[in-house]
Amino acid sequence: MPVRKVHRLPKVGDTFNRTYKEVQYTMKIVRAGKGIGYEVDTRIYSTPSAAAKSVTQTAVNGWKFWRIEE
Repeated sequence: MPVRKVHRLPKVGDTFNRTYKEVQYTMKIVRAGKGIGYEVDTRIYSTPSAAAKSVTQTAVNGWKFWRIEE
């Protein structure tokens, strides 16, 4: 039986930086409604993957793209 990895949710105020195609991007964890949102360039996304897709224009694993677990 495969083991599922449990992600630690980032906290409001945490930031994650990533360079993609020689451009620096920052994702900031913000309050959004009753939960948290993932802000990139003043736009708020519901998941790290959606925030990463806004940068890459393709579907990617946001946890890996933003290196949240490192």
